[in-house]
Amino acid sequence: MRSPWGDSLSTRELSARSAIPVSRDGRSRSRGAVAESVVVHQWLYDAVLNSLGVKPFRPDADPAPAVEVVAGDLDPTELYATLGIELPPLTRVAATLDGHPVWMAQVETGYPATDLWQRVRAVYARTGLWPLLIAPRALEGLEEFEPEGERENTAAPIESEGAAWLERAVAADPGEVASVPRSTRDLTDEDRDHEGFGWDDAWNVIDDDSDQLILVPAAHPWLVPYLLNWWGACNHDLNGMDHAALLRRWAGHWGAELVALSLDTLTLRVANPPVDDDAALSVALERFLYCSDQVHQGAGTLDELKPLAAAPLWRFWWD
Repeated sequence: MRSPWGDSLSTRELSARSAIPVSRDGRSRSRGAVAESVVVHQWLYDAVLNSLGVKPFRPDADPAPAVEVVAGDLDPTELYATLGIELPPLTRVAATLDGHPVWMAQVETGYPATDLWQRVRAVYARTGLWPLLIAPRALEGLEEFEPEGERENTAAPIESEGAAWLERAVAADPGEVASVPRSTRDLTDEDRDHEGFGWDDAWNVIDDDSDQLILVPAAHPWLVPYLLNWWGACNHDLNGMDHAALLRRWAGHWGAELVALSLDTLTLRVANPPVDDDAALSVALERFLYCSDQVHQGAGTLDELKPLAAAPLWRFWWD
């Protein structure tokens, strides 16, 4: 699924944001023409969701307040020690897009890694450093980043409305979305019951490659792929703003938090995944719009994706 904020919709975006309507060739359009394009966009969106039996995407929840980065550019080892956390030796390995240092520690894979992640995450509000488990090559996008002049001030707001992103994605390719394979799979009690099997248990089933923990200065966790210039989904034209939009949305609705990145996978732990069939179907569609390989090279049908939407760990892989 291509980014709905890509080049193909640049004129539509400009028309929506500008006080002067603009056509594909850059010329002014009548306000009537703009209104007509909005109506067509809404009609496509409504028609596709109706054909799939999915309710309209509900608005995003308000994001959590921004967190201050307390350590500044200093090695945060002593800061964590004052909070009762002994970290492995840290190395400065990179800088975020806005120029703040990223610190890395080698960790033992498996439960030792997830245990440390949880302890560091528990004090995020007091440090401003988001913990992230990474596999080799996860930071290649940041290593290749060459700023033009001064680095960006990413403290400034970026467009990150997930519901609008999803609506654009549906209208950008309605045929593909409407033809997503279906089946007769409903959620079961077993799908909903995660007692005794948490996100860390699921993580230890699927991953044995993430042997580094990095600390990323970030006002919001959902900004981390953007700040790291992560390009794991670049074959699908998704950029940091796209990831921020969906991660922000899922954080608000389901308590989803970024746990790990590799070269081409992104993993979230989910505190409150959907438990009813309609909500799981809606989330399954959102996941498909974000990463179509979830169906085409994974679950096989949108309905078979529902149990994964109801799970406490969400992993996305882009071919």
